[in-house]
Amino acid sequence: MRKRNQRPICRLKRFMTLALASIMLCTVLIPCCETKAASKTDKWGVFIGATTKKLPNKIKKRQYKYVVIDAQYYNAKDIKKLKSRKCKVYSYLSIGSIANYRPYFNYFKKYTLGNYNNWTEERWVDVTNKSWQNFVVNNLVAGMRKKGIDGVWVDNTDVYYEYPRDDIFDALVSILRRIHKKRIPIIINGGDVFVEKLMETNQHRIIKGVMQEEVLTQIAGYRNDVFKAQTPADRLYYETYLKKVREKGLKISILEYTKKPAVRKSILKYCKKHGYGYYICDNVMLK
Repeated sequence: MRKRNQRPICRLKRFMTLALASIMLCTVLIPCCETKAASKTDKWGVFIGATTKKLPNKIKKRQYKYVVIDAQYYNAKDIKKLKSRKCKVYSYLSIGSIANYRPYFNYFKKYTLGNYNNWTEERWVDVTNKSWQNFVVNNLVAGMRKKGIDGVWVDNTDVYYEYPRDDIFDALVSILRRIHKKRIPIIINGGDVFVEKLMETNQHRIIKGVMQEEVLTQIAGYRNDVFKAQTPADRLYYETYLKKVREKGLKISILEYTKKPAVRKSILKYCKKHGYGYYICDNVMLK
């Protein structure tokens, strides 16, 4: 099990961000997001790399409002125990990629599009394939619901960034719309390019919100857990993006990486100021 990596920003958006950053001096010190905070800052626990044995020790009663796990490795009893700690349990769900440690990998491998950068065990999947769409909704999501999950934490809609085709976008929307119709809350992890178009086409109401990785920090080493401050241009890009998300009334949380107490403290201060939910981790695998 391992975490998703943040998709790179497309060239056009990066150019626009850099141009804006050159006009706005001291972008690191001047946040572009509105400072009007929500009434409460929600604490998340993203443990998609944690084992069933270690996870209960990580979660104390009322410590987290939301917890994200990989439901493939949990049964209904496990999830009920987690929910007894007064938290909502979301399951990791990749709809745009498939990893070789999934039991269904060999069957769907023939529908994949290409390799996944930084994660050699994973491939992008052709979401336009009806068999894949039906499997995600009727098997994966249905199975998670039977186990008692409260919502899904959807990853790898960035397949639309990698393969920016209208049919890819429409297929992702179709999958999400079917999940939404089952009244299962959806949080999109990353996927900024996809979410931007979702908002532009006024289809954002099918999701509850987004969790954006690496707004303030970035992963500098995927294999040895090295982290550093996000670049001014990329930070500005994400802050501008999250401002748009907030204007649409969607829930916002951020996922940051650091091993330094001082950086952790600054992230907490930032999230309280903006009213963002948050999770701060010291390892890439989210254990």
